[in-house]
Amino acid sequence: MSQDVLAAEPVLAPSSPLLPLEMVVHVFDTISGLPLHPLAVHAVVVLLPVMCLVTIAVAVRASLRRFARVVLVLDVLVFLATFVAKESGEQLLARVTQFSTASHDLRLHVQWADRLVVLALGMVVVAAILVFTQNRPGLARYAAVIALLGGLVTIGTTVWVGDTGARAVWSQTIANTKAP
Repeated sequence: MSQDVLAAEPVLAPSSPLLPLEMVVHVFDTISGLPLHPLAVHAVVVLLPVMCLVTIAVAVRASLRRFARVVLVLDVLVFLATFVAKESGEQLLARVTQFSTASHDLRLHVQWADRLVVLALGMVVVAAILVFTQNRPGLARYAAVIALLGGLVTIGTTVWVGDTGARAVWSQTIANTKAP
């Protein structure tokens, strides 16, 4: 994690003859005038833990191993969603910290979001291992252990990242309002 993101100085991608710099910078910023981040986050908060459980199930149940290739494709898609959530979060961070500094919860959220992308990629690697060990029962048990550990860590981290993000956004609003 670079300090540039926490200091709200967006790092601009080098210009490309194929894509104007403005398009590269804003691709993860908004969609239809709304921040992309909250939309992408909801996909990740639901799909990443679900795919971790599915990956674990395919790893531990021999009868489900025939779905290993499908799980690999789905884990790749969830990894991409996680990447979009992180990148759009950095764009949103650059917007919201233009006039104020990032709170402690927000800094924690950003740091752990970087780790979550790595863990989501790790689940892709786990799914690839499942494909490789699909017809190798001797190795399948090791793949199951890796899937179980990786999946549980990823689920826990997803909860932590979501919690710190929600606290960063909502804690002051809830503390300063009354329930209806």
